[in-house]
Amino acid sequence: MTGWAFMPTGDDLLATIEAVHAAGLDSGLWPKALAAVAATLGGSAAMFEVFDKRAACHREWYGSGVPPAAEIAYFEHYIADNPRWLFMPRQRAGDISWDYQFIDERGMNEAPFYAELLARMDLRYFLSGVLVATAEDYACISVQRGSGLGHVQQNEIGLMERLLPHVQQAFDVARRLSGASEANKSFERAFDWIADGVAFVSAAGAVVYCNEALQAIVRRNDIVRLRKGTIEFLAVDARSRFDKALDAVRRQRAGEQPVLALTDFPVRRAADAPPYLVSVRPLARAPRDGHNAVRAEAIVFIRDPLKRTGAAIPMLREIFGLTEAETSVALANDRPIGVVAGEIMSWLGWQ
Repeated sequence: MTGWAFMPTGDDLLATIEAVHAAGLDSGLWPKALAAVAATLGGSAAMFEVFDKRAACHREWYGSGVPPAAEIAYFEHYIADNPRWLFMPRQRAGDISWDYQFIDERGMNEAPFYAELLARMDLRYFLSGVLVATAEDYACISVQRGSGLGHVQQNEIGLMERLLPHVQQAFDVARRLSGASEANKSFERAFDWIADGVAFVSAAGAVVYCNEALQAIVRRNDIVRLRKGTIEFLAVDARSRFDKALDAVRRQRAGEQPVLALTDFPVRRAADAPPYLVSVRPLARAPRDGHNAVRAEAIVFIRDPLKRTGAAIPMLREIFGLTEAETSVALANDRPIGVVAGEIMSWLGWQ
């Protein structure tokens, strides 16, 4: 069936390109961008999809103009009954595709994917541009058209050729941002294995990240709390020393020599127990909060001597076969665990 040519204005195309680039920065804007793509290319619906070839499933999918129930059916028939899929393995990044390249009207009438699935969604024809085509991934953007609009014409194909490089750029930006986000998450998750409380803070003390141990210290509410997104020590003296430590870090980042007396200090707790030890150090490479782009300029360590000793007891007993009483004697006088372990190894003749 011959379709009619759609002629958007230059402003329409420019607005669509801007919407696509905005979606590359915020995936939540893809439905809006796809609605603009569909309108610009004379379609009833539009889809953006990333397909994992090896797992045979979609890794990402966004749509506009496709009812939710129809999405499920589309996924179920994506490979099994989809004549378009048989054509896809031959495609390369940058290729433009449409139905008449591999099937005619008679073939569509006989294929359940066209005659049943797409018909239920009041769709018939497509026009797509390939973003990525590797052994692992296939990504494309497509416009779907109802039978009343007919098959795409050369004008729509030309518009897709003009639009596709912008979609590829947006997709590349989205993948880079996602990769950076995952790298930051992996970096942060590593600190959850540390017994000490750890926080990344801005120059003003705003918390960009804090690990599980620090969150536990905050919940105990005996020396520190988070107030309006910043670290606040309960004791006035500790608050003053923390402010001086942050100022010392700012000056150290500006090139001055570090003054450990300002950046390391004890904080007494309410209970009759050893004080917490706080250390503030500059960050050479400042991570950012992915949500509000606050720059972290310092890392704060809050060490709980009780917790560190408590964690050491089962470790020493397991490694060296000590009794609980022997372990308590070995850890007397709050000696560092490394020193204790070295002495035990020497005594056992392991060194």
